[in-house]
Amino acid sequence: MIEGTVDLTRVYAQPAEAVFAAWASEQAQRIWGDPGEGWDLTFEVFRFAVGETDICRFGPTGGRHYINEIRYLAIEPAKRIVYSSSLASQGRLTFAGTVAATFEPVQGGTRLRLLEQGLYFDGLDDLEGHRSGWQGMLEQLAAYLGRT
Repeated sequence: MIEGTVDLTRVYAQPAEAVFAAWASEQAQRIWGDPGEGWDLTFEVFRFAVGETDICRFGPTGGRHYINEIRYLAIEPAKRIVYSSSLASQGRLTFAGTVAATFEPVQGGTRLRLLEQGLYFDGLDDLEGHRSGWQGMLEQLAAYLGRT
C-alpha cells in the first residue's frame, strides 16, 4: 500500500457558478472527464447530492475497465465539493481516498483547487497515473468551459 496526494490549482476565465456547474452535470462530466481516444467512459449512476453515489466505468476499449465509486460528503454550490472515492478493477480494490474541489472567485474568473488524498493498493494503481489523469481532465474542463 502506498499513500499519495495530488494537489492541483487552475484558474478558469468563467465565474465559480459555471465551473461548479460543470462538476454538477452528468452531461458535462461525460465531456470533460472523457479519458480520450481508445477509451470508454459510462456512468451507471449519477446522483450529485450529499449522501448519494456516482458509479462510473472507464478503461481502454476492449481492455481492463475500472469502476469508480464516489460518495458525496459535502456540496456547497459554487464553493466546494468533497467526496470519498474508490477504484476497483476485475474485482480488486486499486485506490481509496478523498477528493476536495474548491471554487474561489478571483479577478476575471475562478481558482479551482483539487486535492486528492489516497491509498494505492498492490501496484495496480499509482499516484502519477492519478496526477496525470487529473491534469488532463482539468485541461479538458478548460476547453469545455470555453465552449459553453
